[in-house]
Amino acid sequence: MSRLLAILGALVLPLVAADAPRTVHDALFASYIPIEEVKDKPELTAMFTAARDQIWLAAGKAPAFQMLLAPFADLRSFGTACGMADFIKTSGVTAFPQLAPEQRTHVLYLLHTCTVNEPRRLAMNLRNFYISKTYGALQEALTGVKLNLYATDAYIADHRPTIPPTQLRYNAATKEVALKTGEIDYLVVGSGPAGSVLAHELRRGGKRVVLVERGSFTVPGAMETRLIDDLKESSGARTSTDGSIFIKNGMAVGGGSLVNVDLCFAPTLPTVQYRIDQWRKAGRIGPNDFTKADLDKAYQWVKTAIGTRVLSESEINVNNHKLWDGALLSKLHPKLYDLNTYAPGQSPYPVTDKRSAATELVLKAVMDSANPLSMLPDAEVRRVLFDEGTWKVKGVEIMMRAPVSGPGVLADPNGLGLRPGEMVTLRARRVILSAGALGSPAILLRSKVPNDQIGRGVVLHASMPVLGKFDQTVDALKGTQASVFVDDLLISEGYALESMSAEPLYSAIMAMGPAKFGLDMIMSYRNLGGFGVMLIDTPSPNNRVRLNQDGEPEIDYTLSDADKVRFRRGVAEAVRIMFRAGAKQVFLPTSEDILGSNTGGNTSGQLKPGIFTEMRQADAIEKSLQFIPNRSIVTSAHLQATNKLGSSAADSVVSKDFKVWGTEGLYVVDGSVFPTSIGANPMQSIYTFAKIFADRQAR
Repeated sequence: MSRLLAILGALVLPLVAADAPRTVHDALFASYIPIEEVKDKPELTAMFTAARDQIWLAAGKAPAFQMLLAPFADLRSFGTACGMADFIKTSGVTAFPQLAPEQRTHVLYLLHTCTVNEPRRLAMNLRNFYISKTYGALQEALTGVKLNLYATDAYIADHRPTIPPTQLRYNAATKEVALKTGEIDYLVVGSGPAGSVLAHELRRGGKRVVLVERGSFTVPGAMETRLIDDLKESSGARTSTDGSIFIKNGMAVGGGSLVNVDLCFAPTLPTVQYRIDQWRKAGRIGPNDFTKADLDKAYQWVKTAIGTRVLSESEINVNNHKLWDGALLSKLHPKLYDLNTYAPGQSPYPVTDKRSAATELVLKAVMDSANPLSMLPDAEVRRVLFDEGTWKVKGVEIMMRAPVSGPGVLADPNGLGLRPGEMVTLRARRVILSAGALGSPAILLRSKVPNDQIGRGVVLHASMPVLGKFDQTVDALKGTQASVFVDDLLISEGYALESMSAEPLYSAIMAMGPAKFGLDMIMSYRNLGGFGVMLIDTPSPNNRVRLNQDGEPEIDYTLSDADKVRFRRGVAEAVRIMFRAGAKQVFLPTSEDILGSNTGGNTSGQLKPGIFTEMRQADAIEKSLQFIPNRSIVTSAHLQATNKLGSSAADSVVSKDFKVWGTEGLYVVDGSVFPTSIGANPMQSIYTFAKIFADRQAR
């Protein structure tokens, strides 16, 4: 009998091994998506079953996905970490799919709460993958909220801009792109708020300018760009190296101005002036650099060029009123944003009210008949090229990328026929890096520019969302999506409260807890309101952008203890404000055991979500929240300070005139040059600094 079992085992084991990834996938799906809990609801069961199978069809053979699943085929791969060895000894089971549902829940609890970060990060990656893929596809059906992400094909066909004949040519023999006539005076890398201004203004001054952008060129108004992950770097999945902070960067023509809500803080505001004065006192900028008068003059141009508008109180929607009303009841002074959007009912587009650098600067420069801008999208600059034996710029090396798919994208507008992965060069007299606080240091590092300050002291503006559940309908995406902020404590405490809005999927991602809790949150979406806490973090040389072994950028970042204290205060105050605004429950995206810290901790064996039911619990948040990597969700959309301005190469990357130390003809102009945080949302200041630089070059 035993021999027969052994023979059967020898036959069965290869079958089990071959099918192991699929069984692991099914088991993990059922652990993060409550397919078992909704068996009495046939419609939900059918939705989840279809989502599970579709995910497998789309990702099952992908090596990266199989690597995520692999440890769960044999739990012994986790070793003794996280109490896994004790669990295996007690249960007698080593394969995750063979566990009972409550045992699977406990295994994931062990990983999510592990004292070692890597298992926590693995569990967080799995959680976010399954929630994003499942609820991303089902969010409209589950909530009844219509997102209107894309315009119709007919609209796109009628509104595709007719680009003038290209001024670029491609020499296949030398692998070189060049102007058909003349040299390139300025090659601008990156088309976000800085690069768009530079390209528009330097060209307007009569220079021959080529703009190179890593991302795709979208048809104006063809999509709701704020909600499209394909237009974000790493598809919006970038995190710091340890996974502690989710980092959003734009990657399309227009850069961050295309995908951000674009909350406008003027560079002349006291919070920004305070930071610039600090730079001046530290000798980072000269006594007559970036004076308030200079900033005001340049900013007036920015507001006119981009279409920045002042909101009225009547535009505050139900969601944003939670911050407005709660702040007033907290004796604070809520204010209205300026926004780069069209006024209600004035947008020429069917699915968005967004105004960005792409439409207001880049496209207008490309279409200009007097001196049109040449632009090369889907082109990633890998490094700057220098004359042999010198640090004098001669051009850049570029790797072509595949454009985003869909009718709303202008692929290969120059008709050069360059293929994804193809390497080409462009020669230019001057190169200006405006690729942002991630892209610009990465290019400098790959170019081996000799300066150990490149990438050091990155600032993230770490943020945490606070969600409240209300008795009445909120519908966060209705009307003007963001209108209110509170900056009473921005200088003294270093944090601000800012209104926000997001699609239903966001509420499930923020729901750190059991699978059913994520479903409950997305089903409650129409009654959820929210705003965020933004921290002005402190630069540290240990926080930096560096290159991994493949030459790709990574962000090492750790919140300092002092920053955590201020951040905790801000989150606790936000929770109090949400309750004062009428929330019945308040949610934080954390599984840290904040309320159990004084009562013996969590002994339930499953994740406890961050649910708060009364205002006094904010005191525990202020005392206990630790922002543990991969137990709490912290986000960032404001990378800055990786190529700092300064008076010496010993502590900066660029001089006061934005020139890279030790080079000739190479400049950096973007948010990476700020020596510290600019002191508020940086978009408008980046536009303004770029305008000042462009005017200097014209002179």
